[in-house]
Amino acid sequence: MRHARSDRALDLQIHLSSVRIPQLSDPDDEYYWCVNDLELDKFSTKHTWEFLRPRGPVQDWTATVWFKGSVPRHAFHFWVTQLDRLPTRTRLASWGLPIDQSCCLCGNALENRDHLFLRCEVSQHLWSMITRRLGYRTFTFHTWTAFIAWLGSNRPSHSTTLRGIVAQATIYILWYERNNRLHNSISSSPAALFKLLDRLIKDTILARRNMKSFNGLLRRWLAFS
Repeated sequence: MRHARSDRALDLQIHLSSVRIPQLSDPDDEYYWCVNDLELDKFSTKHTWEFLRPRGPVQDWTATVWFKGSVPRHAFHFWVTQLDRLPTRTRLASWGLPIDQSCCLCGNALENRDHLFLRCEVSQHLWSMITRRLGYRTFTFHTWTAFIAWLGSNRPSHSTTLRGIVAQATIYILWYERNNRLHNSISSSPAALFKLLDRLIKDTILARRNMKSFNGLLRRWLAFS
């Protein structure tokens, strides 16, 4: 064996040197899997994964991020946004980068999550068109907490599934527009963004028209157009 490079490696070598070499007359070896003090007859991927990555408590906002019929890339992006892990300008500046922290959409305030997606004049204009299309009176979101509460509310006259796919698509499109302005110097008006969103929502509903939760959703989306 090679020379040990650590005390733990040395202890292992000492232990191996003390183990008796197996003989042909010895009975066959037996093995078993032990996961979290639980002896198993065979390897269990589920038990091993649960032990290596213990589950945390279920969050109240889980259903607004992961629901049946959501667009995977929109849901993943919304999850990262919910955790406030997007590289907004204020977040990049907190890492020590010497950058301008003003909003890429309006330039009138610091670019953080709540401002970029809810309080910016561009996002507010887009949200006003969206809420009217969903059958609400025009209103604004002041905090991300209020936005998540709105998504999780249950009203018989409004579809939770439609509200979810529209909200996730809107957050995705606003981030796309932010990056397009920042990296490509190309900007679109709120009306153009809504047109893109409208096409995206229609395609999403048509692709899932055989799912029970999407039955009649296109009619609801077009009811106030």
